[in-house]
Amino acid sequence: MSRPIKTLLISRTFFSFAGAMYPVVLPLFILKITGSLASSGLFLTLVMLPSMLIMPFVGVWIEGKQKKAVTIGSLTILFILTIAQSFYLLVGRTSLVILGLASAVICTLFSVIELATKIMFSEIVPEGELEKYNGLKSVWDNISSFGAPVIGTMVYGFSGFEYVALIVSFFFLISAIILSKMSRYAEIREDATPAKMEFFKNLKEGIQFVRENKGVRNFYLLASALNFFVANQEEVINPGILIQKYNITAKIFGFVSFSFTLGVILAGLFLAKRKEGNSRQILKQLFITNSIIMIVIGTLSVIMHGQHKLTFFYIFLFLEFCLGFITILINVPMTSYFQSTVPIGYQGRVFGLLGLISSLSVPIGISYTGFLAQIIGADFAYIVNNLCVVLIVLIVLKDRTQANPK
Repeated sequence: MSRPIKTLLISRTFFSFAGAMYPVVLPLFILKITGSLASSGLFLTLVMLPSMLIMPFVGVWIEGKQKKAVTIGSLTILFILTIAQSFYLLVGRTSLVILGLASAVICTLFSVIELATKIMFSEIVPEGELEKYNGLKSVWDNISSFGAPVIGTMVYGFSGFEYVALIVSFFFLISAIILSKMSRYAEIREDATPAKMEFFKNLKEGIQFVRENKGVRNFYLLASALNFFVANQEEVINPGILIQKYNITAKIFGFVSFSFTLGVILAGLFLAKRKEGNSRQILKQLFITNSIIMIVIGTLSVIMHGQHKLTFFYIFLFLEFCLGFITILINVPMTSYFQSTVPIGYQGRVFGLLGLISSLSVPIGISYTGFLAQIIGADFAYIVNNLCVVLIVLIVLKDRTQANPK
């Protein structure tokens, strides 16, 4: 592993840990202040909205910038904002307007750093090793997303949100310092040249690139379908089946996330350890297998209801592990496909547009699935959603070229 790649991975791990801790604890703090779930939900929606809507424009802007400088600058601003937020709360101030504005900027900078580091990977990682290092990156990202909320909620429970913000600020500072040590790297890709800064023309060209490139367009459709139909597991499907229907207690419900995350981590390690290989060649089969497992979960929930409660739960945990494993075998090759296929000069726009579509399709999909589950039950909703995914995959990847992109 080259030094620039190692430095970027370590820096990103500290950022990911802080980035996973802050959004989990913030809703708890706002709920405590307002005492209303509705007010808390509205606050979080308003905070997250700018970061979602601005991504295509950030994508255009970032292409003409040095990604390392953008990332370090964003991390430095995050450090200043979160440490200021901590001291502001320590002196007893709790203005929702100020907290909201600061949090909106913080969430937007999260997205900027995510986009910048993704493009940096494209610039410094050889095309044949993208899956390997994206797999390794996913391991640390998921360890952070699993461990950070646990630590964050513990700190919040004992000390308060101001100390969570203080801890997060130092993680941002450490991430910035580590990245600043990264030696100047030679860009691997021949197309790693910045786009000319003609804002709206560049944005239009990015949309045109996606529309005219069949492979990229099809993977946009698949990513949107997954986010709409499948990204609702944690919020709707799993609680609907296990807690509402099978009366599984909250104490053991947490094992579901653990099983899924374990599968994700092992899959990331599997991809990172492979010397060669291209999972994109079997993406169609992986998509369908993923949905079949979910359909099996929904079907077993219907068949086993009223009997074998613990047996069903153990089967559920095993299948969640399988889903976590397959999810990374899908997500990492898709990301690597975009990084290897899309010219560097277009990646900011392409990833920015994809980020907007994903950000919109997830909450809309959660709302749709919630209503559907209310009418026909979470298990039947799970089955219906994944039948839709299978149908979309068969249509989008109907020919061999698109099923096995190089």
